[in-house]
Amino acid sequence: MSTPPPMTAPVPPASQPLQPGLSEPARLINTFIAPRKTFEDLKVNSRWWVPFVLSAVITLGFGVIAGQKIDFVRFVEQQIERSPKAQKRLEQATPEQREQGIAIQAKITKISFYAYFVVIFIGGLIFAAILMAIFNFMLGAEVPFGRSLAVVFYSFFPWNLATILLGVSLLVSADPNTIDFNNPMPTNPAFFLDPTGNKLIYGLLQGVEIFRIWAVVLLGLGFAAASSNRKPSTKTAITTTFVIYGILVLIGIGFKVVFS
Repeated sequence: MSTPPPMTAPVPPASQPLQPGLSEPARLINTFIAPRKTFEDLKVNSRWWVPFVLSAVITLGFGVIAGQKIDFVRFVEQQIERSPKAQKRLEQATPEQREQGIAIQAKITKISFYAYFVVIFIGGLIFAAILMAIFNFMLGAEVPFGRSLAVVFYSFFPWNLATILLGVSLLVSADPNTIDFNNPMPTNPAFFLDPTGNKLIYGLLQGVEIFRIWAVVLLGLGFAAASSNRKPSTKTAITTTFVIYGILVLIGIGFKVVFS
């Protein structure tokens, strides 16, 4: 009687090697053509500073161009002409006070064009914290703050195209001071309306802006793809970001009605 062969322990299947993360150029390119790949890669490495630094450089470059092309005194005067409340305040001032006030506002405005990347950074921190709280605590997502910050900065990265286009417009325009920086390009229906008309209609139509809508869709897609537990669904996430955006648009309209 032959003896049975000795029992051998089954050999476990070879573990699949971890897929390497995307390179930064691939992440940035995929933000435009295949954004889900970029956002899913954030679970491998939540690197956020690259899109922020590039955005800061582009914004600073635009600030330099604007500082050379724009008459900021005229710019401030144009803003005052559109604000009845600002006009009323200046009417109560002496000519010297009016001139001094406009000069100070012009200087502050010029500095703000150069330093706008600071606003981008602070705004990104606040926005990432708010969205992380909404998606994690209300929708059950698992997105840590660093990853949330990366989703925000990658989602807004395509907006740099608008900054570049506006910078080119300043360079080629015969009179850059005629550009309305409150709504400088025909990327929304409100561009074709009188900004001094119905503020509610103007504000709502201005909210239907190509680059803003693009960013809102990317934010929803980003939080859905970057969630560790695949919650919420892409449809729910995008709907959520649109609701948040709609609320912000209404707040912005109310602010303009009250203070302009």
